[in-house]
Amino acid sequence: MLRIAENSPLRKSPLPISERQIVLLDGIRYSADMAGIAIDRLWRKLCFLDSTEEAIQNHHIAAAALDAWSIIDAAHRMSDLVENLPGLPNSDWRRLFKQRVADALELRDMWQHQVGEAAKVVAARGQAWGALAWVKHEGGQPTGRWFLAVVGSDFKGSSWTFGGPAAAVPRVGTRRIRLIHLGRSVYLARLVRDMFEAVGCLEEDVANNRLRCVGEPVNQERSSDWIIESSIVAVVSAETTKQPDQ
Repeated sequence: MLRIAENSPLRKSPLPISERQIVLLDGIRYSADMAGIAIDRLWRKLCFLDSTEEAIQNHHIAAAALDAWSIIDAAHRMSDLVENLPGLPNSDWRRLFKQRVADALELRDMWQHQVGEAAKVVAARGQAWGALAWVKHEGGQPTGRWFLAVVGSDFKGSSWTFGGPAAAVPRVGTRRIRLIHLGRSVYLARLVRDMFEAVGCLEEDVANNRLRCVGEPVNQERSSDWIIESSIVAVVSAETTKQPDQ
């Protein structure tokens, strides 16, 4: 389970930094957490799809697609925020992260412009939301049985390569969860791990005061990530006691 630590310097960064920098750091850490939550939830849904004896309904596949594409969206958002975080040194990890998320960013652009991309999808015999491929596990171990969930209509001539490779894939575990769309394939768990690896490098930069303050500095700690409850009490009637005559 990949989550931002409670004591992460992205939550309580060394001061001073500006309010704009705080907002962008919040965006980065929430993007990573959203992706971490989505990949865990996606795997649970895929395990349901490859094991249930119930009839698979379209909303089951939609739930899986929701989490898969939310990971793509979170990676795009985080990449944009890292690229535009003022005062951050141009370290090697930033260039590596940009390279690793490039395919995901291309998918996200297609996803955001489905009207314009529809002709390409039809020509490629694809689907607006692509397809999901993964390896069934039993007892926490891969079985060698591959599954595919097609997220949309199956056209004449549609085809998918969703099995294999059996050999190890760099930075990819045994689940092999892939989002396939228009000839591109993104390993989603690897994408999430790449995001958290970049977060770790960013945390190191922030903790070691390598994030230069840009803008009006904030010189005191501020609260974050909290919930408040309130209630309204309405008095609808009041009873008065008559006072005795004096």
